[in-house]
Amino acid sequence: MSLTRPLTRPLTRKISRAELTQGYGGSFSPLLLNPYLLFDARESMVGTLENPTLDLNPALPETLDVITATRAGVATYTDPDGNIATASADTVRVDHVDGVPMILVEPSATNSFLYSQPTSALAFGGGGIRTFDAATAPNGETEAFRITNNGTSGNDNYRATSSITFGSDFMVLSVWAKAGSGGNNYFTWSFQNLGGAVVRAGFRLEGDGETQLITSGNGGHTLQIETYPDGWYRCIIIGNTQSSGTTTQFLYSVSGYTEHSSNAGGSVLLWGFQVEAGSVATSYIPTSGGDAAARTRAADDLVISGSAFTDFYNQSEGTFYAESIESQNSVDSFLLDASNGFANYIDIFNTGSDTKVVLKSGGTPYVNKVIGNRPSTGVLSRVALSYETNNVSASIDGVNMSPDTSATMSTTINKLIIGADFNSANHLNGHIKRLIYWPYHSDSL
Repeated sequence: MSLTRPLTRPLTRKISRAELTQGYGGSFSPLLLNPYLLFDARESMVGTLENPTLDLNPALPETLDVITATRAGVATYTDPDGNIATASADTVRVDHVDGVPMILVEPSATNSFLYSQPTSALAFGGGGIRTFDAATAPNGETEAFRITNNGTSGNDNYRATSSITFGSDFMVLSVWAKAGSGGNNYFTWSFQNLGGAVVRAGFRLEGDGETQLITSGNGGHTLQIETYPDGWYRCIIIGNTQSSGTTTQFLYSVSGYTEHSSNAGGSVLLWGFQVEAGSVATSYIPTSGGDAAARTRAADDLVISGSAFTDFYNQSEGTFYAESIESQNSVDSFLLDASNGFANYIDIFNTGSDTKVVLKSGGTPYVNKVIGNRPSTGVLSRVALSYETNNVSASIDGVNMSPDTSATMSTTINKLIIGADFNSANHLNGHIKRLIYWPYHSDSL
């Protein structure tokens, strides 16, 4: 028997501690964090628990089978053990962020560093000792590159260079690093453009990881450090190159900078060098193919269409709920697009400082409204959208949009695009933790 109880509690509002413990003797119950329980399922153990016709839950990989994934070539992700793994072409990547499985959606990106796993073909300088394939890397293979300090003075104990052509724009440098033996727990990475602007960043590879911007040159730069298993960190520099041209970049095992170890025999392990345009470090793109060439990772295009779409979607009314994390907020990015081309669609997307909903039917834009503030990068956000004729409402993280009362629904929408728009031009560049759909309207968002 089909049951279509209306949703009776807001999908995206924040929950108080009292609500989290209500009915559980004052103790916290993790069951109440399930998005189903953000509304009144306790009144009926049937009803709302059975009503969703789509529930994409990366913790249950079989729920993702309805998605048709298109991506030319392999791509990497973080597996349940925290290791960097490789996904085959045309597959949904489930990335385990801090141990939490989420769908990873990224645009195309290119790693311009020609030797992501250094080899003797890379130009070297300085007197440091270098060892190839010296230890287990974050991908589980014996590919880590070791730099050992030979005890000489100066800050050029070791150097590797690689010339990269770039535009006058933001670039992202990233590498996995691990403290080796001998107490040398620091290393630096710098780049210099033709205009003379230098960015030299220090990373401390112990504890929870620390970063130190030694000199920022002429532009503003951001440092990030991410923790991985077995003492590895991903060390990231994001900065404006200031002018176009060719840069020479340097990798140091340093003596001479404040607080940086100058111990003879001290070593640092490195793996996964990446240089890419933009303002966010994307998933690892291997370039060590023996041909000294940059490599491009294709975009993730995830679509539900055909009978898989018509089995869950209701043209006249419905409700979407999504939990997501955006990696960058400097460009337009789409969370979902229920679409039939440019003339008929329902979109939730981020633009500028806002999250918006746009609805078009028969080529006519009926809804174009701000739901609320665009979420901060790296922060889990909850958004809901409910639609029916003359009644379109939405909310984000407990903030409600004023309903639109003049909308006409399209009856020709034929697919759901996840993490991108209908022409694959604006990807989410982030993660989707959950995506749920109910085939009826709700006023409780």
